[in-house]
Amino acid sequence: MAEITASLPQVTPEGLRAYLQAQGFTFESRPRPTFELWEKGDSEVLIPLKSEAPDYQKRLQDLISDLSQYLHATTEKLIVDLAYAEDDVIQLRLHNYWDYIPLTEASRVIKSAQSLAVAGACSTLFRRSHHGKSRPKRAINFARSVGMGHTARGSFIIPIISPVSSLQPVLLPGTQDPYISVETEKSAFPRRVFGMLADSLETIHKLIVERSYMPSKKELNAAVLQGVSSDTCVALADLISNPASGELDISFRWAVTASPPRVGRDQLEFPAESATAITEMGHLLKENIHIEEQVIYGFVSSLERDLDDDEGTVKVKALIGGRMRPVKMVLRGSDYHNAVESHDLKQRVVVAGTLDKAGNGSLYMSRVDFFRTDDYLPLQANLEFEG
Repeated sequence: MAEITASLPQVTPEGLRAYLQAQGFTFESRPRPTFELWEKGDSEVLIPLKSEAPDYQKRLQDLISDLSQYLHATTEKLIVDLAYAEDDVIQLRLHNYWDYIPLTEASRVIKSAQSLAVAGACSTLFRRSHHGKSRPKRAINFARSVGMGHTARGSFIIPIISPVSSLQPVLLPGTQDPYISVETEKSAFPRRVFGMLADSLETIHKLIVERSYMPSKKELNAAVLQGVSSDTCVALADLISNPASGELDISFRWAVTASPPRVGRDQLEFPAESATAITEMGHLLKENIHIEEQVIYGFVSSLERDLDDDEGTVKVKALIGGRMRPVKMVLRGSDYHNAVESHDLKQRVVVAGTLDKAGNGSLYMSRVDFFRTDDYLPLQANLEFEG
């Protein structure tokens, strides 16, 4: 049995189950209330269920040792994988040739990473070309909840961690009806922020790194609706241009307790020379682009369109001000088609536009510039484990 010298991970039984499911193991039985038996082919492992039990640490150590043998992985790797099983992680890797990084530069990296998290949280709530000091309290509080994992040797590597655990169901239990509540939205917010960052960073990469000219005004407008802001560009450029960095690699790993987003790439590379162009893109967004739109998340509750019309009236039920409210909007062309598809498949949607209130208190969007499936969340409820 492999000897484990590193600290054991803080992981719940739900995290252990999700990790084993991701590795192809299936639940076999629960011989005792304190542990479960899982199998993969001829391999068997035991999951400890009572973290307060005196032998819990020993049981967890045995599990990691067995997995190391069956999965042909080092115990160190398994400890890291299990530690982040219930977290979304953005890993920042600054390539350099030093054995250390000056404290002033380390502080700058951490501050820039925090700014990146704030920018993502702001854009999750409002699509703005420049957030500046207009930062919702919820975005600031999110940045305070995000943590930094242990740094890793081999360049300067910082994991930025957002606890996700299991996302709340997106359908009413026992039905196929969409479900939204204060709790479901609260649990979904961290995933939406990191999904937004994955989406917006890929957009910046396409516009700057993958070509040799600056984006047009039309492209900048579209980028803002995807979640890019001047604040995102400034924070990213600061990370890339850090004197301790030759280039910046950003990778994403998603909690195994929730289905990954359907946007963004798993890894992006930003060479040192891209910092200048990204800074310029941020300047253009701040000075030349003026977008400020509210974002709502919900589901399509009704559709109305005459057979020969290109446009139709859509109602989206969303949580606004702590209450479920229907929001009326007029959609055309592909947006209306997407609304019909989302309604039929009972998928959540994300909408950005101008939210107004009518004289009778009802809500409507007088302008809609962005309408699509909420690709940051699972398409269906998480599968509940039954043992």
